[in-house]
Amino acid sequence: MSAKPSAGYVGVGLMGGSMVERLVMLGYRVQAFDTDAARLAAARRAGALCVESPADAARGADFVMLNLPSAQAVEEAVFGTTGLATALRPPQLVVDFSTIPAAECRDFSHRLHEKTGCNWVDAPVSGGPPAAAAGSLTIMAGGPEADIARLRPLMDDVGRQFTHVGSVGSGSLAKTIAQLVVCSTYVVLAEAARLAEAAGIDAAILPSCVRGGHADGELMRQVYPRIAARDFAPRAYARQLLKDLEAVQELARDAHVPTPMSAQATQLYRLMVAAGHAEIDGCGIYKLFESQIAAPTAAATSTFGGRP
Repeated sequence: MSAKPSAGYVGVGLMGGSMVERLVMLGYRVQAFDTDAARLAAARRAGALCVESPADAARGADFVMLNLPSAQAVEEAVFGTTGLATALRPPQLVVDFSTIPAAECRDFSHRLHEKTGCNWVDAPVSGGPPAAAAGSLTIMAGGPEADIARLRPLMDDVGRQFTHVGSVGSGSLAKTIAQLVVCSTYVVLAEAARLAEAAGIDAAILPSCVRGGHADGELMRQVYPRIAARDFAPRAYARQLLKDLEAVQELARDAHVPTPMSAQATQLYRLMVAAGHAEIDGCGIYKLFESQIAAPTAAATSTFGGRP
């Protein structure tokens, strides 16, 4: 069997850390960087070579992967004083697993190519840390066909479903729209759990009740039981879901498309973060229903059983 490519990896938090552990296990030589010393230490224990800057992560790597919380963090990692752009040379390829707006993605791709001659593929993922560790992520990518072809063996190692959506930025667009569904569904599941409890049935039994029916699905099977059990240990921080929902609203405004359901979810996540719950899992949106936090708009008030 041929040797695995060498990889640089910038951002080894909840998702990135799990992906690095899998890559090392599969035989990749991984050079990892993170601004958080504890996360970097965990990557070292997993077998990665830990380096002192994004530029160091890029040196000698076939692919350089990013998994960062915001467009600002991506920009700093790539174009900062010790960023990737100071070290990258063709035919190295940047693969951004982060969830950032498509406009920033396209801008970063253009700037990187102008500065280094290297290409960029946006490849946001879905599935959370457990899927990252198991290599069963869902990945949606934007980039040229030739770059996608180069990446397919890597994507087969980290994902179960890999879709080439189109040109650079299209993967990010698909992920933004997918997050509309995911984040809005989190709110619906929390609402269902609270209503079941208030109505006097065992809320935890609901997934069994709907198994095989139209209300069944991955989120009902995986996320709803965590809500019923009050398990809000972070797999995707609430602040990250709010960031994604804000991106949905920006995309909808630019496209002149009404998105009332996700607009309501956005308002609720704003309340959640403002109430001090930014660092728990996004399914902790249940806390708003539990505590009856009132929203400052009539629409949000009606969500909690009041009348506008």
